[in-house]
Amino acid sequence: MNLLKSPFSSRDNRIKEEILSGEDVVSTSGVRAWNLVRKMIVFLIGVCFVILIWYFAAWYYNTYMMYALRFPDPTSAFERLYGLWVGDYKISGVEFSDHIIASLRRWVIGFSLAFLIGLTIGVLMGVNEKIYEFGSVPITILQMIPGLAWFPVTILLFGFGEESAIFIISITVISPIAISIANGIRRVPSVYRRLSAMSGMSYTDNLIGVLIPFAALDIVTGLRIGMANGWRMLISAEMVVGVIIGLGYSIDAAVALSNYTTAFACIVVICIIGLVIDKLILSPIESYVSTKTGLGAE
Repeated sequence: MNLLKSPFSSRDNRIKEEILSGEDVVSTSGVRAWNLVRKMIVFLIGVCFVILIWYFAAWYYNTYMMYALRFPDPTSAFERLYGLWVGDYKISGVEFSDHIIASLRRWVIGFSLAFLIGLTIGVLMGVNEKIYEFGSVPITILQMIPGLAWFPVTILLFGFGEESAIFIISITVISPIAISIANGIRRVPSVYRRLSAMSGMSYTDNLIGVLIPFAALDIVTGLRIGMANGWRMLISAEMVVGVIIGLGYSIDAAVALSNYTTAFACIVVICIIGLVIDKLILSPIESYVSTKTGLGAE
């Protein structure tokens, strides 16, 4: 007995000492901090690369291809963006912040509607094989239709204006969310399904406690894809459905006046908002879910 006790006791004592010393905590915190710094560095390098390509394209066009209008470079675009932000310039007599708020409001409404519909369809397809076989066909067809191809449909249904823009956003976001959720639920190991059934869990408890947590990473991935689709289609929709305020309308109005510097400034804002939503909101959520589900590194 004493022979067995000695090695185990010493090992336990070493574990306690390491825990109390906090070395593992410090190490884990250091790794997380370094990962965050590394991601920021990679992100900044990527942004700088895009700006360099932009500078080169502007220089080449203005040097060898320009006939009447200059190609705005990043410096002129950011200067115009600053002027728009502080109120030195207005687009169609409207403050630039109002254009941004109008676009964000349409996107939030359209994306929220698409998420609720996509979540419902995805769950139904994920938990029922017959519904999946039937529903995968119309969902795939829906996914194959380009967003702007819905233009005649939305004009017939809603006419020109706000509702048409929101409809185009929603209809293009539903399919990636529904497919991601359905595929995530269908990948839940059958052993967990059987265990939940044997434990007497209700259908709702099984869905909330077993299926959706296992599909959480797929759900977040679907949200990221849907967000990108919805944001792109919002800008396109605002340029064609007759709204009189918004970032898409701002680009259209600036181009109509041959004010390409303002148009490029609007494009910069579109990219910034998209990056903020993806990198500061959805990407951390995806990393958290990956860690909690054991599919990512701490």
